[in-house]
Amino acid sequence: MSMILANVWKYRVGYRQFVTHNKFTRIQAMSNDRKRTEKGSNLNDDEEVKYFKGILKITIGDVKKLTKASKTPELVPINYLDMTCNQEAMSHLRWMLQKDILGQDMFLIGKPGPLRRRLALAYLELTNKSVEFVSLSQDTTEADLKQRREIIGGTAKYINQSAVKAAIEGHVLILDGIEKAERNVLPILNNLLENREIHLEDGRFLVAPKTYDKLLQEHGLEHMIKWNLVRVSEDFFVIALGLPVPTYNGIPLDPPLRSRFQARHIMTPSYAVR
Repeated sequence: MSMILANVWKYRVGYRQFVTHNKFTRIQAMSNDRKRTEKGSNLNDDEEVKYFKGILKITIGDVKKLTKASKTPELVPINYLDMTCNQEAMSHLRWMLQKDILGQDMFLIGKPGPLRRRLALAYLELTNKSVEFVSLSQDTTEADLKQRREIIGGTAKYINQSAVKAAIEGHVLILDGIEKAERNVLPILNNLLENREIHLEDGRFLVAPKTYDKLLQEHGLEHMIKWNLVRVSEDFFVIALGLPVPTYNGIPLDPPLRSRFQARHIMTPSYAVR
């Protein structure tokens, strides 16, 4: 099946035009300050042109999604969408778009190299989503994922780390090198992945958006603040990047944690598309 992701024009942050056409197989990403000046175009009647101000429409083949413009454009990846995107890469982007629509966390697995990370960042650039990036290693601790205690102005305060910031602010959390983390670290995120809930060191408790909205309607904002409940954004999801273990050195994921992800094998591009 031919999956086409056509021309992309970026007028400014939060404002793009997507055109889908069955003859184009290129992705063109123009600079933010560049405007389309061509009065004449080669668009046919079967092309689809949509304009959204503050709203992004993405079409990859038969998969379509509307997404909001990022509130923190400085955290949106740039320059990861290649000027010429091959069909293999677009098939991965199409799969990621499907999982995004379903609200499922993703696990990109493949051989060592930058391909998995580039695909993840390219997808976030395409969908205009902010990113929180964590490079996991054997030295990664619970504090690196949840909260770290720091001295600010002579007072010890808990500072939210990437996983917590992503959950609260609706960013996408990328966990790179998931096979390197110790067994006692990643299960900390298991409840956050499954139920969108996690207990923080400062006494607050992150709650899934549907649960929070229901409690808010029943008890009011005053009780929510009193109970130290914090709403997790519905835009939050996780993209994990890892190597197949035991083919490569690393620690296999625990079955409960592994079941939280939808996995995709990212193969090295064939010679024909390089």
